[in-house]
Amino acid sequence: MNISYTVRRSRKRQKTMSLQVCDDAKIIVSVPAFTPADDIRRFVEQKQGWLAKILARQKQEAAQAKEKKYETGEHFFYLGQRYPLEVFFEPFEKEGIVFRNNRFYLNCRSDKALRKHYFISWYKQKADELIRRRVDFFSRMLKLRYEKIRITSAESRWGSCSEDNILAFSYRLIMAPPDVMDYVVVHELMHIREKNHSSRFWKKVEECIPSFREHRRRLNHNRRNFAL
Repeated sequence: MNISYTVRRSRKRQKTMSLQVCDDAKIIVSVPAFTPADDIRRFVEQKQGWLAKILARQKQEAAQAKEKKYETGEHFFYLGQRYPLEVFFEPFEKEGIVFRNNRFYLNCRSDKALRKHYFISWYKQKADELIRRRVDFFSRMLKLRYEKIRITSAESRWGSCSEDNILAFSYRLIMAPPDVMDYVVVHELMHIREKNHSSRFWKKVEECIPSFREHRRRLNHNRRNFAL
């Protein structure tokens, strides 16, 4: 298996080597700053079997995924549930998304790019409201102080925590079930205390979210379902 990968070196946070496979099949190897190239190559070679499974699954999911058309009858996720969309155009009414009675209503002209824009804007607004609320809840419970929260359009990462304790979350997280969203919130908050993915870090996550492994699996399984 001929493996092409990108190396990301860290002088502060990274203490062990780790692999990440992005949605576009790009492989990123995160390593401590001065890790020798031969050690990195051997590490990747040892993970060939795992990488092959991940890449094969991504290829299958990509083949099954249907591009959104933003038309009546399509379904969109919100808080872990699929809801139908009804599209119409009333020129004298405000354009955009309304969620009511377990259904999305989209008032928009026949413009796919604009319809997508309205969906993203709606998801970002809801993500900002709900994720911010959950971050505040868990930060108080865990006695962890963050600097600020950002809602992003990230596709390959659900969340992140900077060295300065700035938390960032992809708006797509609002499509996941609430308990899964809570897992990501706790995961990033714990990075305020542990700037790595050591066994001690995962132990702290598990103390707060005992079923975090199942939540992580569900996120990975639905990655393409939570895309626009």
